[in-house]
Amino acid sequence: MSGFTLEQSANHLIQVRAETNADNFSLDNCVLRDSYEQLLKVSSSSKDDLFSDNGSIKNCLFEYTAGIGPQFYIGGIDAHRSRNWIIEGNTFKNIASPSKHVAEHAIHFWRRSANITVINNTIEDCDRGIGFGLGNDLNNHTDGGLIAYNFIRSTNQSHPYADAGIILEASPNVKIINDQVYIETSYPNAIEYRFTGTKNVLIQNNITNKSIRSKDGGQAELSGNQRANVSS
Repeated sequence: MSGFTLEQSANHLIQVRAETNADNFSLDNCVLRDSYEQLLKVSSSSKDDLFSDNGSIKNCLFEYTAGIGPQFYIGGIDAHRSRNWIIEGNTFKNIASPSKHVAEHAIHFWRRSANITVINNTIEDCDRGIGFGLGNDLNNHTDGGLIAYNFIRSTNQSHPYADAGIILEASPNVKIINDQVYIETSYPNAIEYRFTGTKNVLIQNNITNKSIRSKDGGQAELSGNQRANVSS
């Protein structure tokens, strides 16, 4: 699918159903904006062991045009049980919660996703940028992938739940390379790797203005990362 705009849905603008073994989804050069829940959802079911394989989302815009979302249960791409997906060259803007709880990530893969590539995306003023996994639960992890050459910047001080730019949670075998993450809100960390299930991770040659930090026993090799000052 390519070349269209979707907006103003009460739920998701696009839903890909891993529970029906929906494979080879492709979205290119589209605009998704202002849905009441996640803009694009890859759903799954606990009653089966099916996955969505070989998806591709490229050159799209995901945004909330009011500068903030309508509620906290929003996100850009929220993908369960997805394998061998590529997210490349997209822009995400203002995926931020107004109240109660932090919004989901601009790009989020979890619930046993694997081998996910997230490259060359721009993420602006979203509560959370790129996330693999959720919580200390291996059933929610993402196993393997590349997060590289992404530009993430959070500057909007009015967003009450601004969080980290890149987050791994119980997600092993991931490389985070050559990203730029600038957090100009009060949140202290740019990149976080959390929980003991996060291991065999390489975090290399990234430029950030805030800390790269392990939490709750997460393990990673850090190499060549730089701290930078930023100006608005």
